Amino acid sequence: MKKTDFLVIGSGIAGLSFALKASKFGDVTIITKDWVQESNTFFAQGGLAAVFSKDDSFELHVRDTLRAGDGLCNKKAAEILIKNAPKEIKWLEKIGVRFDRNGRLSLSKEAVHSKARIVHSGDITGREVENVLVKNIGKNKRIRLYQNHMAVDLIVEKNRCLGACVLDIKNNKLIDVFAKGIVLATGGIGRIYANTCNHGIATGDGIAAAYLAGAELQDMEFMQFHPTGLYKSDPTFLISETLRGEGGVLKNKYGKRFMPGYHRDGDVAPRDVVSKFSLIEMRKTKSNCVWLDVTSLGSAYLKKRFPNIRKECLVYGADLAKEPIPVAPTAHYICGGVRTNLNGETSIKNLYAIGEVSCSGLHGADRLASNSLTDGLVFGTRLVNKLKKSIKKEKINIKEIIKSKNQLKIIKKSIKKTKSLKNKLKELMWDKVGIIRNKKGLSSALKDIKKIEKETGRILNDGINKEILELRNMVIVSKTITMSALGRKESRGTHFIDEYPIRNDRSWQKHSLIKKSGILKFFK
Repeated sequence: MKKTDFLVIGSGIAGLSFALKASKFGDVTIITKDWVQESNTFFAQGGLAAVFSKDDSFELHVRDTLRAGDGLCNKKAAEILIKNAPKEIKWLEKIGVRFDRNGRLSLSKEAVHSKARIVHSGDITGREVENVLVKNIGKNKRIRLYQNHMAVDLIVEKNRCLGACVLDIKNNKLIDVFAKGIVLATGGIGRIYANTCNHGIATGDGIAAAYLAGAELQDMEFMQFHPTGLYKSDPTFLISETLRGEGGVLKNKYGKRFMPGYHRDGDVAPRDVVSKFSLIEMRKTKSNCVWLDVTSLGSAYLKKRFPNIRKECLVYGADLAKEPIPVAPTAHYICGGVRTNLNGETSIKNLYAIGEVSCSGLHGADRLASNSLTDGLVFGTRLVNKLKKSIKKEKINIKEIIKSKNQLKIIKKSIKKTKSLKNKLKELMWDKVGIIRNKKGLSSALKDIKKIEKETGRILNDGINKEILELRNMVIVSKTITMSALGRKESRGTHFIDEYPIRNDRSWQKHSLIKKSGILKFFK
């Protein structure tokens, strides 16, 4: 048994920045199921959106965020994000992050942004941010970091979270970690889809743990698909939206531009729009991809501004400076998640969520490009400010501590059936709960998911390991997404359904809510 003031589950920008700031007010334990830098933050290319230029304003950034969110954003959350983003980016610079500068911060423009406001570090912004955060964590004596440790379940008594049962993956043992504040910062869920730019850690562990503990999930139907993943790379290598923001265009297999024919904003329309019409164009031309043409930007500029993307494309035999490169939509970001208020508090006392795992309604039905890293920073700091006084009053009362699942059997060897079920789940989610949905496909998917859930239950009866727990979590997340998608009888943002192809504000400008009971509700 271990005790700590703060238990942080996850090691991306949200979890690490929270840990650094919270360490001023108590001891922090971080657990992460892989090596510390294996996070979606590390692989993020674009940057952090914030208002720094004189011709920009908080009001414009809020407007762009609300527009991308397709009528479902929590405006107050957007205002908090945008007003606090500049000072958080300055904090990153203070602790050592090197953003591109030419006297002042270099700012890029991305889709739906009315102004250039993306702060970046070449085309490896996430890597730079993550590495600096990890370096600072390593120097902080009040922070303990445990890699290859995975949360099995949250320990909850009378709707109060006391800690988590944790699997030490390397040593095959279970540990109970008790804390005054438990912070979910586990990131995304992309690995439930056959095609995704998310790396192996993104199996929805935090969302599933919260769901099993009885927490509310919100807006799970809104899964964002990024329009430009490098075709045939695995995991899909993301081609940053900045390339289109700076002049790149999409073409079909006949070399013709198609986005201007579908939307007034053309290639820089919202992500859900570009992904949907890219898929429609692929079907129309009977092709597995479309092509991104950035040759007009020039070889010298591409080498200087996007060296990592150019290098990765060359590995796959594509030189973006000389020819259009093959791209296709890829599962990228969950706009829903564990429901929180504006301070990161969930429906369970002492359980908090920040970053992609959380849902305050900030992103609405589709996230604005480069608001995600900023989200993790801003709301992580907001949570620290919420807890810094109250954490001193909290006590870990041994008498309250209940038995966790520490008696579970650990299976050391991998099970072939687990991998088979994972792959089956990924394919059905991609085929039936993807970019373009319909009632028949969603209903069929839900039946198949429930069958996989039963098979997973039988495997769990024999014991657990990392792969089995990931399968359990992927099934839970897949089921909640599918149920929420079936319940929303309109198309909005990232949720497009054939039977209800238009947005319906009169009846459906509301959020979905689902709990372990399986009851789906909608609220304003």
